[in-house]
Amino acid sequence: MTGVLSVADISGYLAASGWVRRPGTWRGASVWVHGDEHEILVPARDGMGDGPRRVREIVAALAAVEGRSRAAVAADVAAPADDVQWYRAAGGTGGLTAALTALESAKDVLGAAARAVVTGPRAVFEGPPPRPVRDLLDTVGVAPFEPGGDRVALRLPLGDGPDPLGRRALVLLRGAALRLSAAADAGDLAGFDASVGSGASANLCRALARFAGPDGTGPFEVGFRWARALPRDTPQESVAFGPGAGRLLGRAGFRLRRLRFAGEASVTGLVDALRDDGGGRFRVHVRGTVTPDVARALWVRLPDAATYDRAIAAHREQRAVTASGGLTVEHGHTELVTGPGEFRVRADP
Repeated sequence: MTGVLSVADISGYLAASGWVRRPGTWRGASVWVHGDEHEILVPARDGMGDGPRRVREIVAALAAVEGRSRAAVAADVAAPADDVQWYRAAGGTGGLTAALTALESAKDVLGAAARAVVTGPRAVFEGPPPRPVRDLLDTVGVAPFEPGGDRVALRLPLGDGPDPLGRRALVLLRGAALRLSAAADAGDLAGFDASVGSGASANLCRALARFAGPDGTGPFEVGFRWARALPRDTPQESVAFGPGAGRLLGRAGFRLRRLRFAGEASVTGLVDALRDDGGGRFRVHVRGTVTPDVARALWVRLPDAATYDRAIAAHREQRAVTASGGLTVEHGHTELVTGPGEFRVRADP
């Protein structure tokens, strides 16, 4: 890969990575320095006789400065239009199981952030993600793994357009991660609740928590590198989560999921399942429009047998129903509990 890197891409990468170009040239090559210890010579143009060798030397020097593999550095240099998001996971990503867990967690984190952009922030997302989110995830690539390393990185090609979904998702994710990190440092579960407006969700909390290792106690980091082709003023520094943050994120995810299903709600749609549990406990499953938008369908607990008979008739005749009441969680399932008169069968089919 290093043989095809252009001088323009190398210079752009150096400028974006904190290197400074000195005035003038040395035998035609531009001189770039990093602090007082590192110096790189960049060829004057592409296609020079010793160009491939010079490029390999540049990549090797950058890999040594950054503590990364040459393949990972070369991939970054060659992709000026890619945002990069990375995680440094507790316990590393060297083993197959750890690498797969890290990748699945990274996918879930990005998916939760993108859903918050597409649909607006919510305490919990249920069901399959919308099409724009699925399309985004299909374009994401995986940066080369570091040999024996503890980092996994994703590449998000920005594509066309001034405001790509991938960039908006990462900007939201960075803001939400900062809020969640602060809440974890303070040990404040209420702070997690307040983070929902910035894009945090039960899905995001639980996905991030997996980077803390199986016991949830390991520290981890979330980092961002903005594409050079679409620079941004937002800092690229990583967001750190300290020891024990994973456990708090897991608890926050459970809390947000429970809080999501509190309060009053209504559902209008068709009955697609019925249950008589005996002892006067009647339930029907209604799929349609839920207000507030907590789900696409709900189990509805009915007040009496007469209402259940009307629900059976509505199901048989394919008539829409409207149910309202209070949301509750029982045995891990969310139900809408209705009282007398709160389950109505619409007159129109």
